Amino acid sequence: MPYPPRHNKKRITRLLSGFLMLSAALMAQTLGKFVNLQVLPGTISNQELTDMMRGFTFSLGVRCEYCHSTKDFSADDKESKRTARMMLQMVAAINRDYVGKLSQQAPVQVECMTCHRGLIQPKSLKSVLTEALEQHGVPAAIALYRDLKKKDYGSGEYDFSERSLNLLSESLLKQRKTKEAVAIMELNLEVNAPLSGWARSVLAMSHQGNGDIDKAIIDYQKILELRPNDSWAKQQLEELQKRK
Repeated sequence: MPYPPRHNKKRITRLLSGFLMLSAALMAQTLGKFVNLQVLPGTISNQELTDMMRGFTFSLGVRCEYCHSTKDFSADDKESKRTARMMLQMVAAINRDYVGKLSQQAPVQVECMTCHRGLIQPKSLKSVLTEALEQHGVPAAIALYRDLKKKDYGSGEYDFSERSLNLLSESLLKQRKTKEAVAIMELNLEVNAPLSGWARSVLAMSHQGNGDIDKAIIDYQKILELRPNDSWAKQQLEELQKRK
């Protein structure tokens, strides 16, 4: 297994130290008997509870004090702990009432990591960039993308493939924000080349919608190099060439 990036090594070190603190706190309680368990069974063992808490810390990228008071681990004075209980109930219901009723012999179970991927707030890269665009504009969104990719690439927290930027640009085109779509897709071309036919199509539509006819023609020609029988791209190219 490859070693994690340096920034992730620091995070893992912090999480491990938090895990050791958690283990000590759990061992301080009466063996096999825990206080204020509202969702987990009262018969849960020390090892089972420790393993579960360890899973939480790595799934969300947090330490024990994110949910627990270090003075009293059983206290409910933090909103994050109350939220965690609801999340546990939600996951259990999904696996029991939905996933568990699928016809597959061994359906995939939903876990904290399924959504969180090491993030406290499990937002997609598309969602994060959309917020940045709306609040601060294109340059800030692009700068955020570069910063996140530099820090978090390989961690699994975000999908830095062309897919995230394709979906974001398609959303922008639906809102007729063509300049923004062009900027995002040109970033995509820079960081994820060679682009797939899908990405090339979104890039072509962005240029075309923004009135960049010459660039759109080049885009459609590239699509046809990848997919010579693409009738849609042929039609778009012919229409644009007639307008020249």
